[in-house]
Amino acid sequence: MKNHVKTSGAVMKELEKIDRKLEKIDERIDNIDKHLAVYNSQLRFHIKRTDMLEKNIEPLKAHLNKTHGVLTFIGVVATVITVVVAIINIKGV
Repeated sequence: MKNHVKTSGAVMKELEKIDRKLEKIDERIDNIDKHLAVYNSQLRFHIKRTDMLEKNIEPLKAHLNKTHGVLTFIGVVATVITVVVAIINIKGV
């Protein structure tokens, strides 16, 4: 009977040791949950800010496309004028 009591005491100590380890793991999980909440909040703010900036860029893109079109037109006109002047110079007119 004495051995049985020692074994029960040893089992209880092991169970207490396991319980302490589980409590530590639980504390770590709580800390992770707190960090995740902060990160999610920061992510929502970042997404909102990014969406606002993308909306602000739309008018700039439209202006850039118009400018590109105008510059392309000027380049084509300059090329045509250069060709015409070269032809006139070759003919000697």
